Amino acid sequence: MHERVALEEELSALAAAARTRRSVDLFLRAAVEGLCWALLAAVCGKLLWDSPIPPLYFWPLALFDLLLLWDAVRSYRDGRAHLHRELRLEARVRELRKAMGIDP
Repeated sequence: MHERVALEEELSALAAAARTRRSVDLFLRAAVEGLCWALLAAVCGKLLWDSPIPPLYFWPLALFDLLLLWDAVRSYRDGRAHLHRELRLEARVRELRKAMGIDP
């Protein structure tokens, strides 16, 4: 009986932690930043192609473009790490539910 109570407590704690899906937010952020990076890279490329000397605002745009790319890659990597943690957490929840007889 004591083991069942311990399993129920662990299950409720893990189920609460499994409800928050941080990886989805990070993947969405990476996708939006990747799209913005591509659009800004196209603008920077067009500025370089059309003018013999790049305008002064090209350099801040290029820097911002690189920052977007860096943050998109970082968000994607963080999203993958969170996804792996979430999958392990959900596997443990399924394992506990099966051990308690909740799921067949």
